[in-house]
Amino acid sequence: MERIKTDILVIGAGSGGLSVAAGASQMGAGVVLLEGHKMGGDCLNYGCVPSKALIASARAAHGQGHASAYGVADVVPSVDYAAAKDHVRDVIAQIEPMDSQERFEGFGVRVIREFGTLA
Repeated sequence: MERIKTDILVIGAGSGGLSVAAGASQMGAGVVLLEGHKMGGDCLNYGCVPSKALIASARAAHGQGHASAYGVADVVPSVDYAAAKDHVRDVIAQIEPMDSQERFEGFGVRVIREFGTLA
């Protein structure tokens, strides 16, 4: 087992962990970031970002059917679910570089792609 000396150990590369790791490293702390799954955590990959992208698609479809209040004829939207899923993937792909291992290593953060526990 490797022994690591660091100022701060951040477990999890979700939105909170990434914020702490970036801020601490920019203030000169030695930072180790431990992530056993996907960079960006649940928010980027399964929760906040995908749900908001899907809500944006739903809002656009809803707007088509409820536009008459604005002087535009209502239409029944034609929803392409595969295209909506592609939109979600595209939004995630746009944000991924901001949460990437390479970016954080550029900040001076040591990123270890393993699960961790406190014993």
